[in-house]
Amino acid sequence: MSKYKIEDPGLNESGKDRVDWARANMPILAALKQRLSEEQPFKGKQIGICLHVEAKSGVWLETLIAGGAEIVITGSPGTTQDDTAAYLVKALGVGVFAWRSENFAEHMQNAKCVLDTQPDIIADNGGDLHYLLGEDESYRQLRKSIIGATEETTTGANRLREELPPFAFPTIIINDTLAKRIVENRYGVGISVVDGIMRTTNIMLGGKSVVVIGYGYCGQGVAQRLRGLGAHVTVVDTSPLAQLEAHLEGFRTSKLEDALPNADIVVTVTGRAYAIQKQHFELMKDGVILCNAGQNQTEMDLNYLRDNAETEHELRPNIEELTLTDGKKVFLLARGNLINLAGGDGNPIEVMDLGLALQTLSLECIALGKKKLINEPQNVPYEIEQATLKAALNAWVK
Repeated sequence: MSKYKIEDPGLNESGKDRVDWARANMPILAALKQRLSEEQPFKGKQIGICLHVEAKSGVWLETLIAGGAEIVITGSPGTTQDDTAAYLVKALGVGVFAWRSENFAEHMQNAKCVLDTQPDIIADNGGDLHYLLGEDESYRQLRKSIIGATEETTTGANRLREELPPFAFPTIIINDTLAKRIVENRYGVGISVVDGIMRTTNIMLGGKSVVVIGYGYCGQGVAQRLRGLGAHVTVVDTSPLAQLEAHLEGFRTSKLEDALPNADIVVTVTGRAYAIQKQHFELMKDGVILCNAGQNQTEMDLNYLRDNAETEHELRPNIEELTLTDGKKVFLLARGNLINLAGGDGNPIEVMDLGLALQTLSLECIALGKKKLINEPQNVPYEIEQATLKAALNAWVK
């Protein structure tokens, strides 16, 4: 098997510049890197990773490597920075299997490439590595040899708890922490999704009717930032508590079927598959903009949408015009991939400094085996979350 599969190794100098800028703004990881380089908690361990291959992740991998880890990584469709991938391969010797234009099938094949290297620990995103471990019998032995895992997202946590079989190792759910939910999801995702929409479309959001589907911590941040720019935001969520919270925050709440006909922009932030289905597309008006800010493009039934499009035309990068059989035009952003990473640079650097510190300390906890962890999905140990929050306070509050 190839040691890597990326778009262009020659892009490494541009990738180095990206990572240099991110590193200059990630003091929490800088402090961790110094300590880990001395203590070597990951020596002799290989970590298989599924997480967006972009500059902040590059700084994180430098930190893990300083602590003795060997790394192999895949990304997510539409979110890979090809120059960052080249830097990781050429400068750090990381096994990278990711490129920006990959589709979901290619992504899952790349995830297999990660598991085929027989990692000792996995760091997952959306539960894709866990899914392959559970479904593919060729990984039967690997299920026994992996000593532990982390999972980054709401989507992955839901899959682990609701769909996938139990595993014989612990999985620490980074998204279970309030640190990630509030700091990264509400503030980081909220900012970066709006940034991705504006960079992609160059339209004014003030005065637009926007439907936000999903009012978890990410959805809260998205709705609040859109309102701050003057958008008229309607929140849709199936949870009575989420509906009440949105109402008390001053948002209009509605059933999806009632909200869609007047929407100029629809944003999915559910972490679930098929939040938008056939009957929902039929309710949308001509010229609606569709945007996904959840984990996977499957939040919308894009197969149905494309099957019922007479023409598809890319107007500009990350904007597809689909003319449906009834003559209605729909504008799909970033092929339904994560708009904040496919259309922008993802969450702010400082926010990911905190989030990736949570990942680093959780992986260290697994590698060292000093804390008794149960073989099931579980929250980040309390002391790790508190240490990370204190580090963020020291770094951010002058």
